[in-house]
Amino acid sequence: MAGLRQLSLSGAYLVGGTIIQALIAFAANLVLVRHLDPADFGRFAVVQAGAGLVLSLISLRVGTQVLGAPEAEMTLEVRRRLFSVLGIETLAAGLITVLWLATNDVWHWSDLLLVAAVLIVHWSTHDRTFFERSMRYGLLALIETGTSVAGHVLAIALVLGGAGVATIYIRELFIALAGLAVLGGMGTLSFYRPHWPSWMEWRQVLRNVRGIWLDSVLEGSFQRLVLLVVSAVGGLTGAGLFYQANRLAVVPQQFLQPVTSRVLFTWLARQDDESVRRAGCRKALLLLALPLGVAALVVWLWADPLVPMIFGPAWAPAAAILAALVGVILAVLPFEVLRSYAVAARRVRLLLVARLVQYAAFLLPLAPFWWSGAWEVQPVAWALSASCVAAFLALAVLVLRRRG
Repeated sequence: MAGLRQLSLSGAYLVGGTIIQALIAFAANLVLVRHLDPADFGRFAVVQAGAGLVLSLISLRVGTQVLGAPEAEMTLEVRRRLFSVLGIETLAAGLITVLWLATNDVWHWSDLLLVAAVLIVHWSTHDRTFFERSMRYGLLALIETGTSVAGHVLAIALVLGGAGVATIYIRELFIALAGLAVLGGMGTLSFYRPHWPSWMEWRQVLRNVRGIWLDSVLEGSFQRLVLLVVSAVGGLTGAGLFYQANRLAVVPQQFLQPVTSRVLFTWLARQDDESVRRAGCRKALLLLALPLGVAALVVWLWADPLVPMIFGPAWAPAAAILAALVGVILAVLPFEVLRSYAVAARRVRLLLVARLVQYAAFLLPLAPFWWSGAWEVQPVAWALSASCVAAFLALAVLVLRRRG
């Protein structure tokens, strides 16, 4: 089938580029963790989570609307409307985030660099989906890989040159600006005449995004709130340890998410036959089972010796946190496969049920620690694992047992 061949080729481009990015990022991180303290990464992660939380709440998921719309509906008027909404939400998020920083007296220049990087990446990521509808992922993979590799090489040079904690902030802004410049220079960004949408246009955008928005808010807010909870429990040092442990836990996701969240979703959204769509979803889940199972087993058995060997003795406490995140390794990517199916099939209400299960599975195990006041980072990691597994199982039951 031509569609499947195109899907496989597109996936090969994206996975190949993502593997290179992940390897370079991993190598660069090995250098950074030996020159920076856990608290340095903790502060970075908390500011990034705060900025991301604002975007999660106000974004109308323009990229998802663009990728999921049938070709006949993507008229010039619709493109202009979505382009304008994207610009408005990006500016609004920037204003709200700056006000949040001012309220919390967080006005170090590096924090503002990180906020700027988050906003630029948000805008460019959603804007390029107009081009991404063509499924020409080879060019996008080349751009993403080139800018990411350049950013990490710059970070290594800066930290070895004595730039200190500023390194990770400068890296993020460089990757954002370089990506924006290259995307624009190679014609993969789309520009339309902006305007303030009418009330009817706002209603149409909100109607299209209603279920997707709520699911995305629950998802994005959840991940960021977990990090803020960790920061409240373990301080910036605890947040830094958790941040690095979680980075290791999501390495499989870094390799494969372009396929599960982008290529697969675009392909599923264009299938008219429900049986073909469901068969593709099941096949993707089966392909993920073995590599994720092996990764989880390795982490469970050898986290204690691996983490200090990889990151250095100062990061040894992160080993127990990583072992507790085994559920994240097993469940996050399969959940993304089911999520792509549910959104493509316009069954986003099922996602809302799964997200509520996720929140409940995260909060309920933490209740005894809340009552006793004996807070530690590791129980939060266990609760996160339980919530990811529970969300996947709930969505699997809802999606795979439902007849089209």
